[in-house]
Amino acid sequence: MIGINDRAPRIDADKCRACQRCPVRKTCKMKALVQFEAHELPYIDRNVCRGCLVCLEECPFRAIVAE
Repeated sequence: MIGINDRAPRIDADKCRACQRCPVRKTCKMKALVQFEAHELPYIDRNVCRGCLVCLEECPFRAIVAE
């Protein structure tokens, strides 16, 4: 499919603490990490993510993983 990034990481729901303000959101220059409500599990918009994987190191709970 055009526009979908196969290199985009994913959120491991078992590790994610759904922080009130996800610290990783500030790291992503593409704003691919989306969280609509505080304490809601975020997700990575694969249409926007470029697959740079910078976010992997920024999550304090290691909840962002590459496939």
